[in-house]
Amino acid sequence: MLPNILIFSIILEVCSYHKLQLSNMEIKFTSLHQVDHHLNNVEEIDIENQSEDLINYTQRLITEITEGTSKRKFNFRRDTTEVRSVLGQFMGGNYSGKDANAKRLLGVEKTTQAAIAHLGNEIQKGSLFQAHILDGDSDIIVISKADQIRFLDEDDFNLKSGLPYEKKIFKAFLVRFEAGKAKETFVYDTTTRLATYWWDTFLELDEVYTSEYNTKTALKLLDSKVFNNMKKKFPADHTRIRNKAVGYFQSQNQFEMGSFLEATLNNYVPIESELPKTAIIEKIRNLPERYNFDSQFPIAEDQVTSRKVKSKINLTDKVDLIIKENIPELDSTISGFLDKENRKYIIIRTDTGYEHFKGNTLEISEEEE
Repeated sequence: MLPNILIFSIILEVCSYHKLQLSNMEIKFTSLHQVDHHLNNVEEIDIENQSEDLINYTQRLITEITEGTSKRKFNFRRDTTEVRSVLGQFMGGNYSGKDANAKRLLGVEKTTQAAIAHLGNEIQKGSLFQAHILDGDSDIIVISKADQIRFLDEDDFNLKSGLPYEKKIFKAFLVRFEAGKAKETFVYDTTTRLATYWWDTFLELDEVYTSEYNTKTALKLLDSKVFNNMKKKFPADHTRIRNKAVGYFQSQNQFEMGSFLEATLNNYVPIESELPKTAIIEKIRNLPERYNFDSQFPIAEDQVTSRKVKSKINLTDKVDLIIKENIPELDSTISGFLDKENRKYIIIRTDTGYEHFKGNTLEISEEEE
């Protein structure tokens, strides 16, 4: 049994994630194994007698698993797969299968490493954490792998291995069972893409939503539920933020909610001070859960077409400006200004367009910012 401080932390964090009552939950089991595919070795660690630092590390790990945005929904491929069968034993109070899970991960990592070695990639050795949590008639099971790192010990200056305390690089799996049936199954990965060997080979899961569905749905909902609502009241901010969003989808291979918000809104300085930036961020963050798509997925390039990302801005009753895709240097390409008589203009930097209008003249009063 783990120390009470760790048990309480795990209960609190999982309770927060699932919006459940603390009094209904109970930690039934936890284990930690070191898995080293280089040495072909699995070793169980006695968490109960470890240092306070390890306890704190585990607390923080659980927090990141339950609150992170780098997750995707999955289903078990079959109820008879090796890991799924062990989880059934967990729910029956038999935890001997913890070693089988650790040994299975070892075998999968050895096979995967052999397959990717020619690419110069390497699967880091790490620690496998497993936990069974009871919530009323429901069972919640967490399986997580935290990669180990090598560091120079400051006391004896020897090279040692350990867990990345400040920056935890990990893969995780969380499933909620009701009456023995899986109701929620999530896979987490804090790297740029979900590791296939983790969810496909080790856990034997199938994706709930395809990359095509996720990409198409995310683009559609960002427009219909967020950006379109900004267009009338905050048109300048709408143009800039949507341009950043389109640029993200056109330049990235993977969508991850945290990195998307960082690229589009977190550091954005609004043109209009009344723009409710915090509320917009929160609304975007809640889109996947509310409208059923993943918060992390490979971006399907064939879904990010001009037809789906272009926007039209009405300039006059006879002229529209159509933006077909992301404009990397938007501010220096298209700008607007007022002259001293309060007349409004836009100016577009263009070589080809200039040739079509170079004979035209406008009487413009000296412009003002």
